Amino acid sequence: MAPLSGIKIVELGVMIAVPGASGTLAQLGASVIKVEDTNRGDELRNYGSSRNGMSAWFANANAGKRSISVDLATEEGQDILWQILDDADVFIQGFRAGVVGKFGFDYDAVAARCPRLIYCSSTGFGESGPYADQPAYDPIIQSLSGWAGFQMVDGAPTLHKAMVSDKTAASFNVQAILAALVQRGRTGEGCYIEASMLESNIMFNWPDVMMHCSLLEEDGNHMPNLFGGYRLYKCSDGYATIACGTDKQWQSYCEALEAQELASDERFLTATDRNANMGAFFDAIESVSMKFPVATVVDRCRKVGVPVAPVHQPEVVKDDEHVSARGFIEEREHPRVGRFLAAKPIVSMFKEDITLSAAPMRGEQSAEILSELGFEEDRINTLIEKGVIDQFK
Repeated sequence: MAPLSGIKIVELGVMIAVPGASGTLAQLGASVIKVEDTNRGDELRNYGSSRNGMSAWFANANAGKRSISVDLATEEGQDILWQILDDADVFIQGFRAGVVGKFGFDYDAVAARCPRLIYCSSTGFGESGPYADQPAYDPIIQSLSGWAGFQMVDGAPTLHKAMVSDKTAASFNVQAILAALVQRGRTGEGCYIEASMLESNIMFNWPDVMMHCSLLEEDGNHMPNLFGGYRLYKCSDGYATIACGTDKQWQSYCEALEAQELASDERFLTATDRNANMGAFFDAIESVSMKFPVATVVDRCRKVGVPVAPVHQPEVVKDDEHVSARGFIEEREHPRVGRFLAAKPIVSMFKEDITLSAAPMRGEQSAEILSELGFEEDRINTLIEKGVIDQFK
């Protein structure tokens, strides 16, 4: 049995920070109801590679969920959400401070009716402070949290070419929700989680990215950030990443790739020496690697225990011999997208199998969910006609 089997999650959010969190919980066996508006729903459907009106991004991030499309500006729509929340375990919403309160779903109101419910408010900047009412997207959080300022390329800051801020926030949301479920198991009471994208990313970066600005005592030994000099190394036909972290690994690297003269270079003999000459050390690694093809560098380094890897382009990751042997990337079928590739659900870490339902179209399960709540077919049809709910056809 999946670890979150029987847990009901209600998601009210778009893009990644909230849907990514609930998607992870679905992969652990939770039942997730995705509540969307009756206009466009989650815009993630429209981003990137797509087929028949659904992006691969959405298909991966929202597998295992059901969608109901509701107009929360109407009293009837609000009543529907209340009934969905009545037997839910977690409500995670991702709108700016005060937005859901306008519809009557602020924490105090929800907790008064559903005291066992865990309420996670995942916003860009939290519920207070000068930025609380500002919109937040991934590049904004990358810029404020130190991500972009640390990723220097040719002397200029740059952005990660991935939604690292959203995914980091989603990960912290999951951690907080799982902890809250454990706490509720002890106390029987729900709680409020105030989750900020900015603060999640600062927490994620603080131990390493901010290490050089953490020590406050005057006699602190402030060193340049170790990771600031990280690089990939040219080979004769591509790139590899090579990590000679110990004296033995450095000596083994030099011997394996026929560079014995560097093994005796006094600048690189010990970790202290290499740290003092880090730029020259990295140059020395590349002066050797560039003489050989990637396959040769990788093969020789692995044989002598030097950490190494080829630099894969995204499209070949699935074909790596280790990834392939582990069967981690699986093929799935979606009625809209067709065949597509996805990473195995997280529950596989528990040696459990789970079949995730296909990511839903907006409102695809509206009638189904209302029927489960006890709504008769005539009433459901009336709600559709009035525009209170939308049913995908």
